[in-house]
Amino acid sequence: MRFKPAIAILIFFLSAFIFPFAVTAGDVLQSGGVTLYADALSHDQASDTYRATGNVMIVWQESILIADSAYLRETDNEAFAEGKVRLVKGGDVLKCDRIQINLITQEGEITNGDLFSRKANFHLRGQKIVKLGEDEYRVDHGTFTTCDGDHPSWKFVVKNLDVHLEGNAVGYNTLFYIKDVPSFYTPYIIFPAHSERQSGFLFPDIGNSNIKGFNVKLPYYWAISPSQDATIDLDMQTKRGVGLGFDYNYRLLNDSLGKITGYFIYDENQDKERGHLETQQQEWFSPSFVFKSDLDLISDRTYLQDYSVTNGVYNAQILDSSISLTKNWQNYSLAGEFRYADDLIAPNNTTTLEKLPEISFTAIRQKMPGIPLYLALDSTFANFYRDSDIRGQRIDLHPYATTYLAMPAGLEFSAWGGYHERMYNAYSAGEGESGNGSREIGIADGGATIATSLSRVYDTDWGSLKKLKHTIVPEVGYSLVEEKNQDSLPFFDYNDRELGHGTTTWAVTNYLSGRFQQGDAPPAYRDLLYLRLSEGYQLSGLARDPLTGTPRDLLALVDQDRKLTDIRVEANITPTKELSIFTDNYYYPYSSRFDQVSGGFDLKSDKENMVGLSYFYARDLVKYMEGRLGINLLKPFVFNFMGRYSFDGRNFLETKYSLEYRQQCWSIIFSYQDRPILNDHSFMISFDLAGIGKIKAH
Repeated sequence: MRFKPAIAILIFFLSAFIFPFAVTAGDVLQSGGVTLYADALSHDQASDTYRATGNVMIVWQESILIADSAYLRETDNEAFAEGKVRLVKGGDVLKCDRIQINLITQEGEITNGDLFSRKANFHLRGQKIVKLGEDEYRVDHGTFTTCDGDHPSWKFVVKNLDVHLEGNAVGYNTLFYIKDVPSFYTPYIIFPAHSERQSGFLFPDIGNSNIKGFNVKLPYYWAISPSQDATIDLDMQTKRGVGLGFDYNYRLLNDSLGKITGYFIYDENQDKERGHLETQQQEWFSPSFVFKSDLDLISDRTYLQDYSVTNGVYNAQILDSSISLTKNWQNYSLAGEFRYADDLIAPNNTTTLEKLPEISFTAIRQKMPGIPLYLALDSTFANFYRDSDIRGQRIDLHPYATTYLAMPAGLEFSAWGGYHERMYNAYSAGEGESGNGSREIGIADGGATIATSLSRVYDTDWGSLKKLKHTIVPEVGYSLVEEKNQDSLPFFDYNDRELGHGTTTWAVTNYLSGRFQQGDAPPAYRDLLYLRLSEGYQLSGLARDPLTGTPRDLLALVDQDRKLTDIRVEANITPTKELSIFTDNYYYPYSSRFDQVSGGFDLKSDKENMVGLSYFYARDLVKYMEGRLGINLLKPFVFNFMGRYSFDGRNFLETKYSLEYRQQCWSIIFSYQDRPILNDHSFMISFDLAGIGKIKAH
């Protein structure tokens, strides 16, 4: 036998710091990849068995076995150890009274064992544990928990349990205990026994509502591959029937990715099939050729009210779906898209205009040789379809030229001019309506802008803010669209009524950015303020759409006999990393009132301590506010609130309160949600077990 000093020194120091006793000088045996240390060793030649006593340590492969005494039989690589036994492999530690184990197959039997897996952070105890292999165990009359300590807050007590440390644990005849109180029984349970994704059944969702009745959702998680997974739900509802849901996610090596979700049910209450399909996909066939899908399809107009659980989705007004293919070259781009809109406010979708398909070709601006002139082209072909009312095709061709000039005093000048040609083939217009047949029109347009940029850096001594940079960008512009009568053209969308005008505009944009320095750390830079003011003056042309009588452009909110547009004020303010303030307003100068106001703030110290408020107002249209609050200051409690209030309707659209009580290995969440429009009130209790998932009751 030959002793390796380096290994002995390493084992000595590891054991001195990891284990409650140190290896002392004694006998050492090395044979067949196994090293045995002990205070005393003896050998029985008849059975070829070594007996080790006192501070026994057996080292093989990646495992270390510690015990008071042990037997090692070399002929069949069997070891038997007892007395303060500890088996360590990686982050997994097994403690027991005695163990019999085959060092090659890792099979054996354990008495009064306590297994801790660091990756999954779970504790497994059993009177009898059979080791079926390297990372596999079978437990008789055992317990399982992810709580630390000898008296866990919760545990599962199982009659039989099969555990794979790289997979799942499956228990039979299981009682769930809160402290020492049995809470519920299940004949079968499966839960993850590893930190990585694993296939298996998840905890069911159990609830009750006046729309669905008593309902139970049984989810199964399928880890298809490292880049794919899916969750399949069997949803049983006493008032609606049995539904099937799925959620599939993937990401490929070429940056292609996607998410496909759906839910389908035969609604016994309405005696029909109902469902919802959503996709968000991006498939790269090559670096310049991409397919995208963004589908949001439902079976009927009231589906979201009956089945949606997402905040703000149940009262959606329009669902948009699109499928597209795009091919890019260095100076050109070709794209084709099918776009479908589902108008949930209308009685049906027969008059909703769809683009099936729309094809666009773009020539990116290219410089002409020898002169500062750039040529470009925007063009589209659209096929408009609906079951009733006018439909047909439209071709848009818009070539234009642009020039850029640097002027004295730091001024920058740009100008552009183009010609917008539209050609139509329309049919099915009603009697007396315009637009049937072939039509065409060409309209010239152009504009110019002159701007400059002024900046200055200030030294400051406001805490860690050492320098402040202020940049101001004033600009003046003019835009012109030729005035032409378009009454004989078909009307598919607002692009078919291009309002002629001549309008001058002014704008002033301010930027503030700061340089922060703390000690010897590298400096940090952050934007502190963005503020832009703009207004226009209409020199000629119609201010409002002749068909609707309303302004066509939010920056052209003018009356027919008044020329000034609304003053627009845009701002983003971030005085600290935690606080963000935003606003976007349109002020009507003739009557000293706001036509549109939107704004709010978010204050966050982390994802659980935050407060936010947002507000939106549009004259004669909508007045709406949303508030958000999260508090985690009184640990272990976490409180969250979300509310949406409509001032024009004088009622809350939706409110949700939740209170979470969080411990090391579990948490319980009480939540209440109210949707007055649907007369839907729900209360939910979620019990979250660390490493296991949620148990819910509504």
